[in-house]
Amino acid sequence: MLTKIFHWLVVVLFFLFGLPLLLLGGYLVFLGGSLYYFAAGLTLIATAVYMIKGKPIAYKLFGGLLVVTLIWAIYESDLYWLAFLPRVATWLVLGLWFVTPWYVSTLKHQHEGSVVNRRWIALPSGLSIIALLVTIFQGYEQNGTGTQRTVPEIAEVTDWQNYGNTDGGSRFAQLEQINTETVGKLKEVWRYRTGVEKTFKMTPLQVNDLLYICGAANVLMAVNSDNGEEVWRYDPDAIPTGSNQYAETCRGISYHEAPEDYSGQCPKRIMVGTVDARLMAVNAMTGALCTDFGENGSVDLTHGLGLHELGEYYLTSPPLIADDVAVVGGLVADTQDLGLPSGVVRAFNAITGEFVWAWDLGNPGYYGEPKAGEIYTPGTPNVWTIMSYDPELDLIYAPTGNASPDYWGGVRRDYDDGWSSAIVALDGATGEPRWKYQTVHHDVWDYDLPAQPVLVDVERDGEMVPSVAVPTKMGDIFLLDRRDGTPVHPIEERPVPQSELYGERLSPTQPFSPLPNFHPFRHEEDMWGLTPLDQLLCRVEYKIMNYEGMFTPPSADGPLLIGGTMLAPGNFGGFNWGSVSVDADNGLLIAAPQMLAHRLNMVTPEQVAKAGPIAQYLLGPHHPAVRMDPNAPMPEPREADPDDPYDYLRIKYYGWPEPFMSKLGTRVPCFEPPWARIAVMDLNTKELLWSRPLGNMAHAGPFGIRSGLPIEVGVAVRAGTLTTRGGLTFISSTMDATVRAYDVRTGEIKWEHGLPGHGQSTPMSYQSSKTGKQFIIVTVPNPSWTYPRDPETNTYEDSRSPRDGKGGYVIAYALED
Repeated sequence: MLTKIFHWLVVVLFFLFGLPLLLLGGYLVFLGGSLYYFAAGLTLIATAVYMIKGKPIAYKLFGGLLVVTLIWAIYESDLYWLAFLPRVATWLVLGLWFVTPWYVSTLKHQHEGSVVNRRWIALPSGLSIIALLVTIFQGYEQNGTGTQRTVPEIAEVTDWQNYGNTDGGSRFAQLEQINTETVGKLKEVWRYRTGVEKTFKMTPLQVNDLLYICGAANVLMAVNSDNGEEVWRYDPDAIPTGSNQYAETCRGISYHEAPEDYSGQCPKRIMVGTVDARLMAVNAMTGALCTDFGENGSVDLTHGLGLHELGEYYLTSPPLIADDVAVVGGLVADTQDLGLPSGVVRAFNAITGEFVWAWDLGNPGYYGEPKAGEIYTPGTPNVWTIMSYDPELDLIYAPTGNASPDYWGGVRRDYDDGWSSAIVALDGATGEPRWKYQTVHHDVWDYDLPAQPVLVDVERDGEMVPSVAVPTKMGDIFLLDRRDGTPVHPIEERPVPQSELYGERLSPTQPFSPLPNFHPFRHEEDMWGLTPLDQLLCRVEYKIMNYEGMFTPPSADGPLLIGGTMLAPGNFGGFNWGSVSVDADNGLLIAAPQMLAHRLNMVTPEQVAKAGPIAQYLLGPHHPAVRMDPNAPMPEPREADPDDPYDYLRIKYYGWPEPFMSKLGTRVPCFEPPWARIAVMDLNTKELLWSRPLGNMAHAGPFGIRSGLPIEVGVAVRAGTLTTRGGLTFISSTMDATVRAYDVRTGEIKWEHGLPGHGQSTPMSYQSSKTGKQFIIVTVPNPSWTYPRDPETNTYEDSRSPRDGKGGYVIAYALED
């Protein structure tokens, strides 16, 4: 009786797998895709039919399916085990039924010639397992160890005074006490709890034997950098002006020392840009407000921006200290509305807070404050991330965002397009642009420059070239001569697809960097899933969506929220605000890009109005496409008046991006791992030295379940790397709650340690002036973060993170005594 029950359960299972494979597989063939899934579905149904009839041909059919699957899986996976395994695993599990004695008892008209020959199943299964074992132990890509220069005889810099350690954001510590030989003895030596919950993305500063920290809503703290004991705390009472994850974020702070002849309150000061749009200064030694800065310690950064909604302008990144001025950009709401606040970049005297200059790209040649009755040009591309500075050239390197609206450029002004998604070198004294290099022309993919440019010296043809490395969301690194913006290695402009959207005018070409790129072209066989069903669904979606590579034009040629465009990479990157680090001694760049994609649907107000409540539910009641009157008149293409702040124009198309994940609810990406990498490239030779997946799935798994498996799939990463003269690079912001140290030359993991949550910041390092001990510092938020959104809270906060009211963690590691 039990055997019959199992028999019919297996038959039903074969039908449940076979029918959707047959139907969807046939649709995939119709779309021009792989024949395999249709053939597999047909074979499964035929197998189930013969199982019902009790005929032994059933297991022969299934054995044939195993053979074909093995050949197909080897061909499509290129023997990458995480691509190979899901293609064969389901069939291996289903095939177990045929090698049990219970299956034989289900056969009808048994006689000696109908005895099951298990080789039909065992042979292809065994070969599949052997192939899998061979692929598992392949290791990672290694091509060389890179340039080795002689380190100059100069004094080590033992503190960490800037967000990226140096003015140029190298994230390179000139310390070698912790090195490839000693890092195995690294241990936690103290732990500080901030008392501030929610986001904690900042990299601390270290100077004056103090570690300076900024929590959510800009709460400032200073702790003893030898033992983690709190010295002072200052709460600026900053009120977050929005509800998204960025509206309370403090990614970093800045440090400034006054000239020797200064006699005021704060000879040493911490400066912070706040989430309610103020620039503030506090005494670095006491935490007291510097009341002689600005008006009672702060400068109102909303001055000159005109009327705007709360949450449309604030600061999350540290001000740049360029000699005696503090330079700020600003986060302008990343929406698809028009008439947002200006993306102006401004400089203020770091001692007094007095206005020095403004770069308002809509008002070229004028670097003062707005004249009476005027405001800074609204809606211009902004600089929301971290800037860098070269004191010898007195140049500030500002990475700009893309012009609004994000995914349709039919109403953009010429200067919006001219300055968006570009690295701009500004004169430190006047704010005048000296040069610019645009990494994306007419950006309609939200590929704004998200990361701090990194200054590094590169050898080319025997000459040392002062360079700036510009990480992008596309996974590219653009390497430019920081004196004039010319490419260090030739950059090719290549033809790209064009758009058919009303009023759109894409650039016919885009620049492609010659350095290694971390977002390859995605093919149908790159689509991935845990079972053949979600693999098939992802393949069907891939074939339905428009995709012609990185610069596929956003399209609106399908029903509401069906089809659309695949953005690979998506607007999370590639690289993001964590940037990259360099081995400054040798010109090596250490990269940790995400490799995620998005599904972009372009919707019109007419479509939304026709869909009614469904669209409001999917998009949300505050989405601009929901709020827009579909009967409002459309302007003619390119009719925008450069002097009009958009008050009469209407956006034709609105983009609705979402992560390209399995539709079966497994919460896994629709394309094969790795989904993040760590890699090292030699900027002198353009060679990729090594590359490997970054992070494992211990804290991730299907359906949001933490699998606990130490399988390196490359998980979502939020920040960057720290590199040291000891030959190591550290990273702590992966979604598997682990800090790791890699050998810069080989990629070998030399040390790792579990964290109390998923980090969101870049580690830093310093050496104690009292004990001579080198520290590695890691910060972790409480609650932690998750990606994609947590299904219980619909936010990026992990609902499973324990909340104890003690806030985020600052964890210090040092070598055992």
